[in-house]
Parts: sequence; C-alpha cells; structure tokens
Amino acid sequence: MRERKRVAEWALQIDPEWSVRHVAKCLVCGEFCVDTASPGEAREWCVEHARETGDDRFELAAYEYVRTLSANHPPSVNGTSPE
Repeated sequence: MRERKRVAEWALQIDPEWSVRHVAKCLVCGEFCVDTASPGEAREWCVEHARETGDDRFELAAYEYVRTLSANHPPSVNGTSPE
C-alpha cells in the first residue's frame, strides 16, 4: 500500500524579530533611501530628493516579515532548518 503524504495546516505569523521596513526609490534616477521603520522618513526622503534633483516620480514600498507555522514542523532557529 502506498504511503499517503499528510497535508499540514500552515499559517503565517508576523515575525516579532523584524519590524515593517519602508523604502523609497526615485523612478527617474534609481536612487533610493536607506530602509527605515518610519513611513514618514521614506516619504520625507522623496521630498528632499525632489528638492535636490528636480526628479518627480517615486515608488514607496513596505516590507513585512512573516514566519510560516505548522504543528508538524518545528520553527527554524537563527534562520537554519531544525532538521
């Protein structure tokens, strides 16, 4: 008889070790700000960059870090698989 693979129940959880990070990028010249925990700082960088360069198109991105959780798989330790 063939062994059946069990499908584990998976969930996402916000990783408490990382905060949401915000980055602004100039779409004209490609320069970008250092990532920051503050969305306001990323927006302010756009305004300052526009004043300095005249560039007027920007991309704002926020990165949220999550972990996958499963009752059948232990979590990683320091980014390495426990298995």
